[in-house]
Amino acid sequence: MAKRKRGEDAAGCEKPSRPPTAFEERMYQLCKCIPAGKVSTYGAMAKVLKSSPRSVGQALRRNPFAPVVPCHRVVAADLNIGGFSGGWGIDNPKVQRKRAMLQAEGVPFDGCAVASPACVLGEEELRALLAGAVKAGPGAAA
Repeated sequence: MAKRKRGEDAAGCEKPSRPPTAFEERMYQLCKCIPAGKVSTYGAMAKVLKSSPRSVGQALRRNPFAPVVPCHRVVAADLNIGGFSGGWGIDNPKVQRKRAMLQAEGVPFDGCAVASPACVLGEEELRALLAGAVKAGPGAAA
């Protein structure tokens, strides 16, 4: 059995040993708004947060609240599955797990890409979901 490094979760992904930053808190709140059976992109989330897709990806990589914060529901702009828990490439077991989780929620795939654009939430849809969650109060988007 391989030993884990300090701070790694069971999947072998480095998790933060510090509290989330203000940006990470906002990003996690937004991510919690994505319902099962839907996905969004790193870019759409970045636009809502006035940030960059890379910043969103890095914050999701450090997500200590999965699956409450469903980071598996975020994909690349070309609708390819992207990375997961620091893993990349369709042959990576972590990425295969992300795809299996999304398929179990009803997201269809064509190879390693989301097959239905109807499953993808854009910037405006994310803004509306976030506004509804903020009005409803804490825990509403969970």
